[in-house]
Amino acid sequence: MSRRKQAKPRSVKEEGINHECKLCNQMFDSPAKLLCHLIEHSFEGMGGTFKCPVCFTVFVQANKLQQHIFAVHGQEDKIYDCSQCPQKFFFQTELQVSNAEPHGSAIKEGEHS
Repeated sequence: MSRRKQAKPRSVKEEGINHECKLCNQMFDSPAKLLCHLIEHSFEGMGGTFKCPVCFTVFVQANKLQQHIFAVHGQEDKIYDCSQCPQKFFFQTELQVSNAEPHGSAIKEGEHS
């Protein structure tokens, strides 16, 4: 059973809500909240724990794992490479979102969400 509440998708027209999860279409008002949500997707069905993909430290909240990654691990620790651009990711769900977005020859590292 998931501890996460299922929120209803919001309209993009709502002020400040413009970051969409490409996996479930849920909307968020910041990239950080979207990333935390993607972390939750990464660990669905895993018993409610979140393991760091770099050092394997386990957390009981996705936002604590997110804070840990930003505080302890750098860009060089990202383990998933996008085959369509130079972007790298900590989580496979981030890579899936990247692959769902259009890629062009003008896209540089960090330019797509």
